[in-house]
Amino acid sequence: MLLQLCSVVLLGLALGANGASNFPAELPRCHYSDTQCIINVSHTLVRQYARTGYAPAAFPQVEPFLVKRFDISDGRSGSLSLKLSFADVNVEGLSSVKFDRAVGFDTNPATSKFEMYGSFPKVVLRGKYVADGRILILPIRGDGDADITLHNPKFSVKFKPGTQARNGKTYLSVDKLKVLLEPQKLNIKLTNLFNGDKALGNNLNQFLNENWSDVWSELQPSVHVAIAEIMKSILSTLFKRFPYEDLFLED
Repeated sequence: MLLQLCSVVLLGLALGANGASNFPAELPRCHYSDTQCIINVSHTLVRQYARTGYAPAAFPQVEPFLVKRFDISDGRSGSLSLKLSFADVNVEGLSSVKFDRAVGFDTNPATSKFEMYGSFPKVVLRGKYVADGRILILPIRGDGDADITLHNPKFSVKFKPGTQARNGKTYLSVDKLKVLLEPQKLNIKLTNLFNGDKALGNNLNQFLNENWSDVWSELQPSVHVAIAEIMKSILSTLFKRFPYEDLFLED
């Protein structure tokens, strides 16, 4: 669900840069390690560009944000064994992000921390799904529309960059990235379960919602991996276009 929002932070710094980076000079940028400035600029940019994106920086539209495909699954032995494949999913609510804390963003990216913490009021995912698995001894089969709502999810993002010097500038790559997402409640609605058997489908949806915490505990490792892979792709695009020095004001 975080998808590309971590890149907003570094995009926010780049948008204020001028000179070689060719970003509008009237937009704010921050000094190294000024984490409160980074948070403020990030909020401003999300509000301004969430629905349009920002093509010069290859920053995608985030409201809504279209995810063409992702899979989550849990193959461990237990009460739940479930694989869900999603396609053409619209993610809504990312523009309401609230960044609470930033850590690092120092002068030397090789030794600096890069961490962001925050929350959303609500994130909604709507798209197509295919389900295969079981709950207890009940097999689960489905192919239809999915509507998933995460209420008040809190998140953290931490990444460790690799660095490469080119033409006197430092370019980053995403070596390690860790995402944690923790909703306070989860609502799920899956249509066309059990070949359209409404009674079984309603019972399963009710079961999933009543036991949402257990369902989330089983599925969250795969969710975190899926989010991290998407974020790596977006950050990599940003880092290929702009050197680290162009993202900050000179001290």
